[in-house]
Amino acid sequence: MELMRGVHVIETNANCALLIDDRLILVDTGMYSNATEILSYLDRITYKPTDISSIVITHTHPDHVGGLASLKQKSNAEVAAHRIEADYISKKVKYPGPPGPQRHRACPVDVLLEDGDRYQELLVIHTPGHTPGNIALLDEARSLLIAGDTVRNEGGGLGPMSDVYNIDPTEHRHSIKKVAAHDFERLIVGHGQPLAEDASKSLKEAIARL
Repeated sequence: MELMRGVHVIETNANCALLIDDRLILVDTGMYSNATEILSYLDRITYKPTDISSIVITHTHPDHVGGLASLKQKSNAEVAAHRIEADYISKKVKYPGPPGPQRHRACPVDVLLEDGDRYQELLVIHTPGHTPGNIALLDEARSLLIAGDTVRNEGGGLGPMSDVYNIDPTEHRHSIKKVAAHDFERLIVGHGQPLAEDASKSLKEAIARL
């Protein structure tokens, strides 16, 4: 679905975001089996795999990184992730927490991101707790936060991910407050429906209920 002009949400096991202007940026890649769905979506909106210039991975869980190796091979896109998460993505280091063994093919990370970096005009926000190197991305020009699994929008609305999947539940909740300190109109989450308006206001209200 197109959330706004140049911003697409690709629904796989976890939502992926596609940003389109003078370049294509894909955020997250679903499960291994979702790579074909992402390529089919690109074809429907008349783009080729090689049009993807960058792939950003928010964290290493298999429903976000599973399709990376396949999409990297087909697109030759630059891969970016937080410095901490990069070794898990490349499998140089075993991921230390839930949900268990990582069901993805190893893929090297080209660009190591840090909190506060600007990558392809996106502000990188380190949001640990779900995983050690979890990130969210703020597109200030579009007033859009791509949260990955920093927050979800399921069941009772905006809130934390299930603690079954959080390596540090307390830190995860601190990270939700960290992103809520920013102002943004729109929100894409890894799990649940995106918000097209009043997103940071809604997140602040959700935090007050935590």
